[in-house]
This record gives sequence, C-alpha cells and structure tokens, in this order.
Amino acid sequence: MARRVTLKDIAKEANVHFTTVSLALKNDPRLPQKTRDRLQKLAGKMGYVPDAAMKALCVYRQANRPHPIRSALAYLTDMPRAHPLNSHIYTSSKKKASQIGYNLTEFNLSDPGTSLKSCMSIWRNTGIKGVLVGPVENPKPLAEASWDRWVTMAIGYTVDKPEFNRVVPDLFHNLLEHLSILRERDYQRIGLLLYGNYSTKIYGILHGAYLLEQARHGSDRVTAYVQQGPSTPKTMKAWIKQKRLDALVAPLEDYLVLRKTGLRIPEDIGFSLLAYKPYEPENSPECAGMNLTYDVVAANAVSYLASQLQENDFGLPERPKCLLVPGRFHEGSTIRPTLQPA
Repeated sequence: MARRVTLKDIAKEANVHFTTVSLALKNDPRLPQKTRDRLQKLAGKMGYVPDAAMKALCVYRQANRPHPIRSALAYLTDMPRAHPLNSHIYTSSKKKASQIGYNLTEFNLSDPGTSLKSCMSIWRNTGIKGVLVGPVENPKPLAEASWDRWVTMAIGYTVDKPEFNRVVPDLFHNLLEHLSILRERDYQRIGLLLYGNYSTKIYGILHGAYLLEQARHGSDRVTAYVQQGPSTPKTMKAWIKQKRLDALVAPLEDYLVLRKTGLRIPEDIGFSLLAYKPYEPENSPECAGMNLTYDVVAANAVSYLASQLQENDFGLPERPKCLLVPGRFHEGSTIRPTLQPA
C-alpha cells in the first residue's frame, strides 16, 4: 500500500514550514492568495488526501480545549446598550471572542461622561490593541481621531469615515437570492421599497441589485421606489395597483402599513421583509424575509480582527478590505409556499 502523503511531505517539497501548508489548505486569509493557490495546487498534484479520522480528532480536541485569554479587545459603539441590534451584535461578538481566547469589553459613547478620548486613554493604559467598531449613530468623532495605535475592524456600513477594514452583510447577493426565491414562487412583478437615507448610506447597493435582477427578466419591469418617509395605506395601495404588483419586498414599517390597505396577504399580494430581524421585539415571525445573520457577521468580524492583530496591522489600511457575509432566507406565511413539482 502506498504511503499517505502528509503535510510535512508537501512542506518539504515546497520548502516551507508544515504549518504554512496547513494554513494554505484551510484557505486561511493570513497567507497571501498566491501562496495558498501554489500550495493547494502542489497538494493536489502530490495526491494529498486529508485524514478524516485525524481531522475529527483535532476538531474534538479544539472544541474541548480551554483557550487562554490572550488579551482584551474593545467593542466601541454609541448605540444605547439596550438597543436590540447593538445587544445582538455585542453578545455574538463577545461569544466568538471568548471562543478564540479574547475578552471583549464594551465601550459605549452613549454612557454619561464617556468620550472617544477617554476610551482611547483606557485602551492605551490597559494595553488594548484591537478595537471592534459596532453600529454607530454619530460617526463624526471617529473620523476626527487618530487610529495609529490600534488594529480596528468595523461591522456594517454605519461608519464611512475613517475607512476601516469592515465585515458586512452581502446585501447585493442577498437581494438577488431573495428575488430569485420569489420568482420560484411564481411572482412576476415584484416591487421594492427603500428609504432614501438607508439607500444612500449603503451606496445604492440594494437599488443596483434590484435593477440588475429586473434587467434579467425582460422589458416589462418595475422600478424600485425610494421613499423619503413612511407610506400611508392609501398611497401604498395606489402604487401597488398602478404597478400591478403581485409581491412586495420592503422594511417592516411597510408591512404594518400594507396590512391596513385591505389587501389580503399573500392571496392578493405577497410580502417579504427586506431585512428579517429576529433580534427585534417588533419583528413579525410570520413574515418571510432575508435574515442578514448579524450574529455570523459579528463572529466573522472578531475572527478577522484577531488575524489582523497577529499581523500587527495597526492604523488605517491603505486599501481597506471588506468581507461580505451571505444571509439566510426566512420562510413565512406572507408569501406562497414552495411550488410542488407536478
């Protein structure tokens, strides 16, 4: 029987350490893409096959091994601590940080007597090197500060300046998948409602995805409606009738308005939430919609921040990077069920 090719065999052939090979085969972003591609190609050429039993043992050991606390990380926000989104992201971030050996502490600029200057003073004096920036309502103080002493990672789009590395929901592909699911339920004329300030904040990503999807489905298209304030039942019903809509993708506020129009959901019109938010108390679980999985976004942001700390990537990046995290569709009774094959 031929001897199994090992990581050390590949490392010897490539003249690198076997841990480098291990990282490359895991497609770890800490290695340059060129290095990962070269070692992955070499492993395939040499006939490397992972040892399933050994992999399972390693996973088991890793899961049951207590991680020593390496250092503290700061979580920065100005959103009230009790705000559902902030609480959801912080809890998810702290859980992931603990799993990989970090202690994440919240620094909230909405707390009395707390400023970014006082936070930075604490970080310097306590040796905090990594900062995770959560949702921020007023990003101006962040843009006016110097970040040379810290490795910083932002979550979402609430901070446009300074230009941190960031981890965000993949809004473009989320909406394409969202609309594709509705098409599969035989919806033909799908309307999209957006709020102008939000559309601008995310650089028109959703509008662009919607236009692309519409262009793929012939000339009889519906134009996305960017609203500057909440709709009324009368204006919404008139718009639906004018555009001959059979489905609507919109924020939760518009679902509450739609229910007052007298239209039956989903018999007269299907409705799907632009962002299904399981962490919101007002969330309507019966609604279909795209869950942006902010818990997964937060966990990825912590992992990304940890990898940047290992590379001592202090200060603002010359070319900021953005990690996109796909969402997950939430089924609900506000749209037709999956069509059964004939």
